[in-house]
Amino acid sequence: MPGHSEKVSPDDRDQEFVRLLTTHQGPVLAYIRSLMPGFTGASDILQKTNITLWTKKDDFEIGTNFKAWAFSIARNHVMDQRKKLKRNGWLVFSEDLAELFAAEAEEEEDTFDHDAAYRALEVCLSKLRPHDRELVQKRYCESVTLDEYARQIDRSAGTLKARLFKIRAGLRRCLDQQLDHAHP
Repeated sequence: MPGHSEKVSPDDRDQEFVRLLTTHQGPVLAYIRSLMPGFTGASDILQKTNITLWTKKDDFEIGTNFKAWAFSIARNHVMDQRKKLKRNGWLVFSEDLAELFAAEAEEEEDTFDHDAAYRALEVCLSKLRPHDRELVQKRYCESVTLDEYARQIDRSAGTLKARLFKIRAGLRRCLDQQLDHAHP
């Protein structure tokens, strides 16, 4: 592609934009899935993202970071979808947990199998004792603070914090084992 100082024809610019768009379909879809693990409408969000990218293509400067720009637009569409799902009563992971998945996806984009990780997470969560699973759900799916939940079940927030630390450590070990078995 010509340097910034050379004049680029609109056709060349569109061709380069299409190349970038098609090259980044896999990473953008993986990023969307990482923000909404288990959500079956990831390809719909990808389509909305592609439409937005195309309509805003003149805002993108060829030679800058297309992936970062595409991820930010995808993230906005994901957050819109999360709000819709929450309004309709669907169980949605907290934004903090979604951001954790997204950070992992950006770091390990080429090697991270999001579907396998989500399946492993489901297996590991199913192994938790019911009250531990409820604590995880309250904290990460319903975004209830530890103080609020502690009051609800008449326990101290410190006790719940320590329990949550142990649960997360156990989940991490379980996830590592599950993913090691999935990809020997």
